[in-house]
Amino acid sequence: MQQHSKNFSAKMVLTAGFAMFSMFFGSGNLVFPLIIGSKTLGHYSYAIVGLIITAVFVPFLGLLGMIQFEGDRKAYFSSLGKIVSFSLILLMLSLMGPFGIIPRCITVAFGGIQVVAPSLSYVAFSLFFCVLIGALIWKKNKIVSIIGLVLTPFKLGSIILLIVIGLWFNDLPIPLESSTENAFLMGFSYGYQTMDLMAAFFFACTICDYLRMRYQAEQNGFLINSQQLFKMAIAASLIGALLLSVVYVGFVMLGAKYAPYLHGVPPESMLAEIAKHALGHYATPVIAMVLAVSCLATATVVATLFADFLTDDISSNRLSRPQSIVLTLVTTFGMSLLGFQTICSWLGAILSWIYPLLVVYAIMQIIRKLRMPRLVNC
Repeated sequence: MQQHSKNFSAKMVLTAGFAMFSMFFGSGNLVFPLIIGSKTLGHYSYAIVGLIITAVFVPFLGLLGMIQFEGDRKAYFSSLGKIVSFSLILLMLSLMGPFGIIPRCITVAFGGIQVVAPSLSYVAFSLFFCVLIGALIWKKNKIVSIIGLVLTPFKLGSIILLIVIGLWFNDLPIPLESSTENAFLMGFSYGYQTMDLMAAFFFACTICDYLRMRYQAEQNGFLINSQQLFKMAIAASLIGALLLSVVYVGFVMLGAKYAPYLHGVPPESMLAEIAKHALGHYATPVIAMVLAVSCLATATVVATLFADFLTDDISSNRLSRPQSIVLTLVTTFGMSLLGFQTICSWLGAILSWIYPLLVVYAIMQIIRKLRMPRLVNC
C-alpha cells in the first residue's frame, strides 16, 4: 500500500512537472531563443546564460514564493494592500491573457501551420484556435492532466528530436559578430519578454490546486498537508525548470547554427524553417503541430486563469464561467489580429518597467516568508 502511494506521488509530481514545462513553454519561448541565437552567433553561450537567468531562475523565484504561500495569490500580494494588489493582478492577467500572451500564441501557432498550409486564412485560423481553447477549458480542473499526460510527451519528444538531429548534422561555421557583453544582455532582455515570472505567480496556483485535488482523490478525501504540498510542488517546479533549461540551450544553439537560413524569415516561422533544413520537408508538418500544441497548452491555462478572475474577482459571480470564457476569447480574437510584431512591441514597452519591480517583490516575499517562523518564535 505504501509503495502504491509512493508510485502515485511520483507519477503525480512528474505529471505536474511536465504540465509546468508545457504551460511555460509557449509562444515567446518558442521564438525568442531562436532570435537570440541567430543574432549572437558565435557568442551564443553568453546569451544562454542571460536567458537562463531571466527565463528560468527568476521565474523559479516566483514559483518558490507562491508555493511558500501554498498557491494563494491573494495572500502572496496582500502586503501591497487591497487596491494595489488587485490592480497588479488584473494588469498581469490582462497581459498574460487576452491582451498579450494568448493572442501572441495564436500568431506563433499560425506561423508554424502556415508553412505547411500557405493558403490558410489567418482570421479563420485565429477563430478556430479560440474555439478550441474554449472547448478545452469549458470543464474546470481537467487542464493539468490534459497538458501533462497528453500534450507534453508529444511536444517534448518532437522538440528534443529536432534539437539533437539539427545540431548533430549541421556543420555550418558560426561567425563572430556581436560582443560577449551584448550577447549576454540580449539573452537577459529577451528573457523578460517570455513573461515567465508573471506566469509563475499564477501557474503555481494551478499546480498547487492540481496536487491538492489529486491527493485528496487518491487518499479517500484526506487533505494534503502544507509540508507535503511544498515538497511535491518544488519537485514539479524543478522538473519543469530543468526541461525548460535544456530546450532553451538547444534552441539558442539551433538559432546560431541555422542563422544563414533565417534571414528575412518572420520570427513566428523560424522553428518551422529550421525543421525544414534539419529534418527535411516531411518533418515540417510535425514541427508545425509542435508549435500549435505548445501554444495551445499555454493559451488554455492562461485563458482559464483570466476567465476565472473575471468571474470570481471582477464580476463577483455576476458573470457565469461560460460567459467569462466567451468574453475572454472574443477579446483574444480581436487582439490577435494585430499580429506578432505589434503585440511584442507594446508588451516589451510595458515589461521594461514592471518586470524589475516584480523581481524585487519576488525576492522580498521569499525573504519575508523565510523570516516569519523566526519572528513567531521570538
